[in-house]
Amino acid sequence: MDNKVEEAKTHFGNLVKEQLERVERMKSAVEWTDYSNLKTIIIGLVGGDGIGPFISKHAQAILEFLLKEEVEAGKVELRVIEGLTIENRARVMKAIPDDVLAEVKKCHVLLKGPTTTPRKGDKWPNIESANVTMRRELDLFANVRPVKVPEKNIDWMFFRENTEGAYVLGSKGINISEDLSFDFKVITKQGAERIIRLAFDYAKKNNINRVTVVTKANVVKATDGRFLAMAGEVAKEYPE
Repeated sequence: MDNKVEEAKTHFGNLVKEQLERVERMKSAVEWTDYSNLKTIIIGLVGGDGIGPFISKHAQAILEFLLKEEVEAGKVELRVIEGLTIENRARVMKAIPDDVLAEVKKCHVLLKGPTTTPRKGDKWPNIESANVTMRRELDLFANVRPVKVPEKNIDWMFFRENTEGAYVLGSKGINISEDLSFDFKVITKQGAERIIRLAFDYAKKNNINRVTVVTKANVVKATDGRFLAMAGEVAKEYPE
């Protein structure tokens, strides 16, 4: 039993170190890209798996038609990125191969096809989701999703935090024994503030006078409690 406890302590310690380093990166992060100041906007096209390459090919054709003038003027560049396939990912045992990630990071916008996430029992090794890895590597923290149903007077905009919570560490849980498993949830001050502030900024710019924060802070008191408390602090800056 003592060995299992020590192994768990080491595993958790590594996760804490990793997340503290991420906090420091957020603290020193540069300002977001102002696309209006870019000479050329590079759009990366990643086919992925299954039907991904087929639908991406047609999406590329549509973009080439819609952005014909911009491409000819050098204001937009469409760049195809190969290699984000389950076969290639399994070969190098990485969610995103290093050479693919390097090319992705050269782009300002990415149009990505679906990618396979291995499931228990299938033929692929246990590789982390390419989507989760991409969100983390590119710090794509805001998942913004509109929901509009005019006939029911529904006009909602969801702001989901993409790089924290339980989801982002979903592949880094630990099986202590045949009887006991742990997973982890992470919330940081910096991560919570930026997604909450983004939602309030959107509401202000669009004359929306209500922002709803969804948590389980009544039960998950440390992480969700921190998130809810931060929402309360940010809300004070938006009395309207």
